[in-house]
Amino acid sequence: MVNPFYNDNQVHALTRSEEEACFKELKEKALKKCDDYVKEFVSCSKEHNVTVMWTCRSKLKTMNTCLNEWTSREQLDKLKLDKLRAKRAAISNA
Repeated sequence: MVNPFYNDNQVHALTRSEEEACFKELKEKALKKCDDYVKEFVSCSKEHNVTVMWTCRSKLKTMNTCLNEWTSREQLDKLKLDKLRAKRAAISNA
């Protein structure tokens, strides 16, 4: 029996595994973009074990700002839309 409300040519969502791949890809991109800030914070935290929260606070804020910028909901939505477009194109070409 054919479902009249389902059109095979239109894909409206990603599977859970595709969404998880988007999260993973987003995290990898963010870490690459913010690599310098992460390294600065890590080196500061190695130098100041006990006082890391006070001494390295500015580096932590800079790192978190960068990571938040690249892992925002907007960036995730862009990535998901790109994946969805690619999925639709693959289905329409098949």
